[in-house]
Amino acid sequence: MKVGMIGTDSTHAIAFSERLQKKGYKLFAYRGGSTSELSINRIERVSAELSRRGIPFIPTLQEMADICDAFIITSVDASQHLEQFAVLAASEIPIFIDKPLAQNYEQASSIIELANEKGIPLMSCSALRFAEEIQHAKSKKSIEAVDIITPLPMLQEFDYYYYGIHAVEMISALKGTSVKDIAVTFNDQQHFITLTFQDGTVSSIRGYLQHRQSFQFVTHTRQQSEWFEIAEGDVRFYDRLIDAMEQFFIEKKSPINQTDTLQIIKLLDQIKYIASTTY
Repeated sequence: MKVGMIGTDSTHAIAFSERLQKKGYKLFAYRGGSTSELSINRIERVSAELSRRGIPFIPTLQEMADICDAFIITSVDASQHLEQFAVLAASEIPIFIDKPLAQNYEQASSIIELANEKGIPLMSCSALRFAEEIQHAKSKKSIEAVDIITPLPMLQEFDYYYYGIHAVEMISALKGTSVKDIAVTFNDQQHFITLTFQDGTVSSIRGYLQHRQSFQFVTHTRQQSEWFEIAEGDVRFYDRLIDAMEQFFIEKKSPINQTDTLQIIKLLDQIKYIASTTY
């Protein structure tokens, strides 16, 4: 299978390509890139690493669409995802969009509407959804609430899309997305977000702006609370994500409900709005 990597300004392009090559996939890359500071600072380094791995670069998305059987959009600047997806959609083959699906709910809705209109298999998520610790906790059906402790670096003020999406995806995987009320408090070190669900239970996200690397979470049932940590440097969740992605490419069906994918972006939009109006 031939897979096109769109956007070489993300370290995920390296992580994904390494694992896909080991599985025998033929990869092609499109540089992409934007004026975003993070994009500018990464694109040459990531592109050089992909070149070192023998991955050929294709100059346009249109040419990429003519030669590939599936696509992975890894562009770190999520504002590019809708435009890139629209070009690739003409090929009507499976497309995985790395987190976040888009930079806001409006763009995310447009992507999903276009995918449904053209019958394009679409999958998008954070790799943290596939962490072994999440899967272990998820096997316990009676989880009532979840507390997430997470790194929360931001590319700009109230930017929850860059890292906050990991925490929202983790809660989504464990508890769902049926949130009825959101509250946000913050200072110069951390943001604390509470999510009240339709069933009345409350889950939370405590995000540290600096000096945190590992992801931790506590699940609560009526009988007990259980603490988990996804240790710094433990990236086995990439392996499980690639396995899920491979199955998606073959079966052309995402393992993640489309409604949940869109609701995650909506929650991030709502958190940003509440935080910015509180400020």
